[in-house]
Amino acid sequence: MNFELTAEQRKIKERAAEFADREVAPHAAELDREDRVPHDTLEKLAGMGFMGLCVPEEYGGAGSDFLSYVLMLEELSRADAGVGVTVAVHTSAGTLPILNYGTEEQKARWVPDLARGAALSCFALTEPGAGSDAAAIEARAERVDGGYRITGHKQWITNGRVASTMILFARAPGGITAFIVPMSAEGISFGKHAKKMGVISATTDDVLLDGVFVPEEDRLGEEGEGLKVALGTLDTGRVGIAGQALGIGEAAFRYAARYAAERKTFGRPIAEHQAVAFKLAEMQTALEAARFVTYHAAWLKDRGRRHTEAGARAKLLASETANRVAFDALQILGGKGYMKDESPLERIYRDARVTEIYEGTSEIQKIVISRGILREVQSEVAAAALPKNVS
Repeated sequence: MNFELTAEQRKIKERAAEFADREVAPHAAELDREDRVPHDTLEKLAGMGFMGLCVPEEYGGAGSDFLSYVLMLEELSRADAGVGVTVAVHTSAGTLPILNYGTEEQKARWVPDLARGAALSCFALTEPGAGSDAAAIEARAERVDGGYRITGHKQWITNGRVASTMILFARAPGGITAFIVPMSAEGISFGKHAKKMGVISATTDDVLLDGVFVPEEDRLGEEGEGLKVALGTLDTGRVGIAGQALGIGEAAFRYAARYAAERKTFGRPIAEHQAVAFKLAEMQTALEAARFVTYHAAWLKDRGRRHTEAGARAKLLASETANRVAFDALQILGGKGYMKDESPLERIYRDARVTEIYEGTSEIQKIVISRGILREVQSEVAAAALPKNVS
């Protein structure tokens, strides 16, 4: 068992950390205040190959492994969780589904621009009446000559207004189906721009579809297999969001630890008071545990092994850890942590909350994990009940 990152993985992590500290962190508070997407930052990330980091080189990507991608998301999210999730949705939810489920023609036509960062992508599954229950979507894809006409309302779509391409899910005659749709298609418009609690530098928008024509060749997978595409995409996307949560938690921990080492009460740094020292110890331990669970899920993905339950465990543990660490970090800072203009902890605290909600709530992760446990136990019971060969 080797816990060491490869030289290439370390290099990517270091490049991402340096970029995050230099180009992302200094603008995070301003972007949060102004509810603004940092297009210039995304362009620079594209120039570094980070918008298609884990996309094969033959399709315009950097050809790195998935763990390297998670390491990059962790560092970006440490500086600004909104930038982290913009890249995560673009890659995990907006580009990889085409690679995993698309035809060779679709991959060649759509992926290179996405991998190079020349275009951004979004993932349109959620609707006003369909969140965790993805099978309840109501958007309709009517069969017409040469393809489909899609009508519906998609809600809370990350990257919505800034995307050029959309992975769209709608109910066709044969069942829920996935499509690749250019955002310039006639009939697409935008509804409400979400006023969120956190990750504000990532835009979140309602997307309205009014008879949008999608040709047959832009259907992603077979008709009726859209849920397979959606759930398979979420399996992988959750590992990326776990990486985002690690970055948020790490940012909170680092700031609190530095503050505790410098802030003095009763004649000594507060880090020397057991109440604070033990809190820091618990925060770091929880982050390290979540980090190894997340990296293991990415490692499984890189080896082509099942990572459904591993991704759910990573997302559950990392997101709950990020929230707990952000809570404790703010408590260590006290009033200073509560003020918008005194430290980044107030923003980090808000950013952490959504990691337990999007790409599957914590409750959904527990369903995925518990079903895996039951399946494994039932398999063991069935195997034990088989007749034994008598020698």
